[in-house]
Amino acid sequence: MRIKWLLAASVAVFALQMSSPASAFQCPTRFAAAQAAIDKATDNMMSVMEQMPKEEMALVHALLDDAKMHLNGGMHNHEKPQGAYDHARAVGKANAAISYAEAAEMLQAHYMKQ
Repeated sequence: MRIKWLLAASVAVFALQMSSPASAFQCPTRFAAAQAAIDKATDNMMSVMEQMPKEEMALVHALLDDAKMHLNGGMHNHEKPQGAYDHARAVGKANAAISYAEAAEMLQAHYMKQ
């Protein structure tokens, strides 16, 4: 009888964890992907820093700053969520951070081809 209660409690805890907004939106996974994209773009920028004019480098850096801003904003929404809406915003901001990091790499590649 005691094992049945323990099993039932374990299943209940697992079900509650699975239904939480954080697990549904997978915020930490998106944050990790965004950070990886930012790190990659930053490494690429640093490797060609001497080869690009400062004006062009500043524009690439501005896109990376935007990516970091969106990632930090998403983490803020995730840390103190009021509900599913905040988790959805966190994922959206993480996705925006990934896009800004990719845009920085594309702009850098464009400038390098000139």
